[in-house]
Amino acid sequence: MKRMGVIILCIIIVVFIVVLVEKDNNKYPYIGKYECPQNNTILILDKNNNYTIINNLYREAVYTKGKYSIENNNMKLMLKKGETVSYPKEYIEGKIKGDRIEFNKFYEKHVTFYLEK
Repeated sequence: MKRMGVIILCIIIVVFIVVLVEKDNNKYPYIGKYECPQNNTILILDKNNNYTIINNLYREAVYTKGKYSIENNNMKLMLKKGETVSYPKEYIEGKIKGDRIEFNKFYEKHVTFYLEK
């Protein structure tokens, strides 16, 4: 009888852990690493609303960091002060469409980033 109680308790604990993990994943559906094959650029979004753009077009990779916001599948990348030298605006706007993000004026070009699986 004790053995059955321990088994049921273990099952309840496993179900509880699975529910917590799934709840946390649904809370941040856009986090991850996105790749743009058009210009060899990587966009990384984390759950603290921070992003990193890694531009590999040059001999050395150029890193740009800042904050992002998402509202109604519209994304805005806010550049940190002092990092706007290579981009004339203080933000970049894009649209989230499933597992990709499209930017109409990403460094003056239309580009699409795809979520890495």
